[in-house]
Amino acid sequence: MGSRSLQELLQQAEQLASNLNGGGELPRVDRSLQQILHTGQQLWSRASTQASTANDAQAAILLGSRGVDLPHISSRLENLTTARTLQPLEAVADTDIAAFLRNERENAIITAIEDSKRRTSEEVDKLYWKQQQAEWEQKKQDLLSAFTHSGTDLLNITVQQQDSIVCVPRAVGGKSSSLSSEEMAYVRVIRQYNEEVLQGGIRPNLAESLTNAASTMGDQGISDLWALVQCLTEVPVSVGGDAAQARASPRVQAALVKQARGHLEKSYATHMRRMVYSHLERAQLGGVPGLVPLVRAFLEVVLPPQVISTLEDGQASSAPVWPLIFYCMRAGGSKAACLAAAENSSPSVVEIVVALEQYERSNSGRLPPDMEKKLRMSYKRTVKNSPDPFKRAVYCVLSRCDPHEDHADIAATTDDYLWLKLCVVDCDSSPSASTSSSSSAQQDILSLTQLQNLLYEQYGESHFSAWNEPLLYTTILLQTGQFEAAVEFLSRKEALRCHAVHVALALHEMNLLALPAQVHAPMLSREDGDPEGVRRLNLTRLILLYTRKFDATDPCEALHYCFFLRSLKGKNGESMFSGCISQLVLQSREFDMLLGRLEPDGRRTPGIIDKFKVDVSEVTQMVAQDSEKKGLHEDAVKLYDLAKNHEKVVSLLNQLLSQVVHQTEGGSGSQRGRVVELATAVALRFKTHGHKTHPNNAATLHLLLDLTTFFDLYHKERFMDALEVLKKLRIIALRRDEVETRVAGVTAQGSEIRSVLPHVLLAAMTTTHRLYRMPAQPQSPQTSFNTSTTVTSPATKHLQEQARAIVTFAGMIPMRLHSEINARLVQLEALIN
Repeated sequence: MGSRSLQELLQQAEQLASNLNGGGELPRVDRSLQQILHTGQQLWSRASTQASTANDAQAAILLGSRGVDLPHISSRLENLTTARTLQPLEAVADTDIAAFLRNERENAIITAIEDSKRRTSEEVDKLYWKQQQAEWEQKKQDLLSAFTHSGTDLLNITVQQQDSIVCVPRAVGGKSSSLSSEEMAYVRVIRQYNEEVLQGGIRPNLAESLTNAASTMGDQGISDLWALVQCLTEVPVSVGGDAAQARASPRVQAALVKQARGHLEKSYATHMRRMVYSHLERAQLGGVPGLVPLVRAFLEVVLPPQVISTLEDGQASSAPVWPLIFYCMRAGGSKAACLAAAENSSPSVVEIVVALEQYERSNSGRLPPDMEKKLRMSYKRTVKNSPDPFKRAVYCVLSRCDPHEDHADIAATTDDYLWLKLCVVDCDSSPSASTSSSSSAQQDILSLTQLQNLLYEQYGESHFSAWNEPLLYTTILLQTGQFEAAVEFLSRKEALRCHAVHVALALHEMNLLALPAQVHAPMLSREDGDPEGVRRLNLTRLILLYTRKFDATDPCEALHYCFFLRSLKGKNGESMFSGCISQLVLQSREFDMLLGRLEPDGRRTPGIIDKFKVDVSEVTQMVAQDSEKKGLHEDAVKLYDLAKNHEKVVSLLNQLLSQVVHQTEGGSGSQRGRVVELATAVALRFKTHGHKTHPNNAATLHLLLDLTTFFDLYHKERFMDALEVLKKLRIIALRRDEVETRVAGVTAQGSEIRSVLPHVLLAAMTTTHRLYRMPAQPQSPQTSFNTSTTVTSPATKHLQEQARAIVTFAGMIPMRLHSEINARLVQLEALIN
């Protein structure tokens, strides 16, 4: 086999050789293995060189466009060492002092580098996690704010299923309050205010009372906030009708701007006095009282030397004239500025003194149009290019020109910036008018709406670092008339929500707060037709969000807050105060304390809501309906009874009794015991003092109570007594001649009786069977159903006929019994017969 294979291989090789040599004129080259290897290496090097050249060209084109010099990179990379930055120290001999000192020095350097690296790494990690925490807190507040802004049903707050108040008495005095000391201070003011309002006398100033309460909290920031709120609520014009439309009027806007400016000027005068008194030696105040000496001393403290070189027009009252005028106006003393600058004879100063005299005599808080025009021309011609920043600011404030100039040289604080902007605000120009005017005129006018959009929309919370300084951002919004946005922002912080709620109440009582038409609107919203920049605050949502914290422990205090919603209407026209009472009662479950209690003789003991002058019956009816919707039927029965809605009382009692009448008696704490006790008390009182319900419903209630007696006897195995009660009730047939009459009577019964009828039939048949078995085995407590005893006594025959009558009645009644009931009835009847 192997020789043939070799022979075949040889033949194939010869055939290939002959084919190669045959007929072709191709040259034939004979090479050794060494020659073939050498030729292959040459071909490979040539191909690799060409590929490398092409790759280098493409790399040079790619990296050259980025400014990288490719030929020098290779040389630079070859020169790089792979040694570590910090080489291990060399071992030295003990007597080599120079090497020892060198190693110690390098050790100290390395140790310092490692310590610095470790501290830097720890600091970076600390800052990173701090930033992560801050971002998470911000995101969490945004989520909570988004949930708060949602337009879901406001009053549809789910109350967990709780035990009925019938079996869970609660002592109000045993609960600890959830209110903090700040909240308690506010609560005392709110209660006193509501009591005076209910008495019908002169309505007190709520903002002033709350400001006095805030001053006792020991927080200067909160005190300053309330000082601003009190100033804004003292606006000298009356705001009637819709607050959003009223606040858009030029008259109200001008009044609010004037109040905000007055507050800023008063605060700055206090600031100057504090600065001077803290630097008395440098200020050199002297003993002359008045604003001008105070400003002069203040300038000695705060005016930097580099600014003095830029001032113009000399001095007045021993102080640079333009800083003196500016800071007198900044502190609200335009008259003092006029008197102090009168001794300076510079043309610009004389022009400003005349303007200040007219400004002081003006009731509108602005110069006459011709004087404003004159000052604007002077400003554009010479003053605008003046190096004196105070001179430029005085001209801008008096003439209301160049409103978009920030005056960064002298506006050191946010209050300074706001004061300068409020001084140049033109409340008489509406946004539509400014839009239709020329572009140059539009640039020279700053309306209050434009200022509001600038601060709230363009700058916003991030620019003012509102999350870190919430009170500062709140005061900015309040001073620019954005009350709703200020309250909404402040309410987002849990620690400041109580202040936000009371600021809203103080503004609402002065009709300065714009409220939405829909009570289920988001916390901050706008409506169609609202003026530009106007937003509306959902006061109802804010109050409920705040009182949810303590409505279970302090329901009386929460009720006082809900009283502020008495003039608001819900989506169905109901009073929001009544709706809040309903929610509050269900949440706190203090029915007797809030709504009153019904005595056994039918008299009603008043509750807390009686002193709020509301329709107690209507409110109680609403609470009862809400309890019924939430499945708290036992509570609903008591509340309907308190509201004297006897029809609903009997109807609900019939439903409850039909569900538990056949159950085993479980004591007064069980559901059956509570329902039976409640129904018995109601039925007894209705029988004694009368009722206003349909006779059939009342008859059903009494029949169910009688069935309760039957089932109690049945479960106690007092079968003879139970059968006697059932005979008197006449609702099922116990004799053959009663079947048709009782069947006809079933249709006249209510649905509650028909639902109990299967249990009555089964109990009646079981009672008959137990009585039938008693003569056969009187000594055994257990009855055997598999034995049959022939009894021929008249009593036994009567029981047999009674069993047949029950089965016949069950088969003829116009209702479908459960298959198990039918099977059990037939089985027991068969055992008897």
